[in-house]
Formats: sequence, structure tokens, C-alpha cells
Amino acid sequence: MKCFIKNIILLIALSMITVSTSYAQGASKVDIKVKQLVTKYDDVKGVDCMTVTEGLGLGFIKMMFNKQFGKEFMKGVTAITIIDYSNASEQTCQALHKELDAFLSMLQEFKLDKEKEFANNDFIRCFASSSTDNATISDFLIALENNDSKIIMYMAGKIKLK
Repeated sequence: MKCFIKNIILLIALSMITVSTSYAQGASKVDIKVKQLVTKYDDVKGVDCMTVTEGLGLGFIKMMFNKQFGKEFMKGVTAITIIDYSNASEQTCQALHKELDAFLSMLQEFKLDKEKEFANNDFIRCFASSSTDNATISDFLIALENNDSKIIMYMAGKIKLK
């Protein structure tokens, strides 16, 4: 009986190691670039960065965004990174705008500036990777600026559009 329990514990431990290793290897280029942005700008005056994943407040953040994006949309989100640069200098804002150009080679850019919901924003850029059938997206990144706030938000996961 002791041997059976030890084998089960060993199997569980090996499974956990395999899952965490494959997760680490599965980081997308976009995820890596977003992490680089966080590392680069986290200590810059006027910039606040936050990344949430399962068990670290993701459920709470998803609940906050359910009304804006829809519950079905948020269901597939596995991590959210928010870079708030509302209090940053104009030089920092311009540098972050240039940083967004790096995503052009990795993701498709969507023009939202003509959409009614985003008409009152001073700056907007949106990127995502869409599936071949356009039913899901992954690596959703949006930058929004208006009078009150300036944020870049990145959502990782497989997100259903309909």
C-alpha cells in the first residue's frame, strides 16, 4: 500500500513538472515582448505595471472586464498584463507608442479609431492573432489613451469572439 501511494505521489509530481515545463516553453513571442516591456518600464516614473494569472487575482480582474468585453470573451483569458502610464512624461508616452510597433511583425493590427465605442480616445492601437476561421483570437493587445488615462492591456489565452 505504501508503495502504491508513493507511486501516485511520484506520478503527480512528474505531471506537475511536465505541465510547468511545457507552459514555460509555450510562451509566445508576444508574451515575451510584453514581459520585456514590463521589465523595461516598471521602474519608470509615472508607469505602473501589473500582471495577473490564475490564482493571482485573474478571476477578480476578469469579473471587472466582463461587462465591457463580455463574459464569453473573458472566459478564455489566461493572463492579463496592464501597463498604466497615465502619469508618465510625454517622452515616456512617445517611447511606449514606438514600442508598440514591434507587435506589427507578430500580430495583426485592427483599426478601431473609427468605431463609435472608441471615438473619444486620443490614441488607440489594437493587435491580435486571429484563428483561420476568425472564431477565436489570442494575444490580444490594446493601447488606449484619453484625457483621464493611458493604458496598454495585454490578454493571453484563446478568446472566443462569438
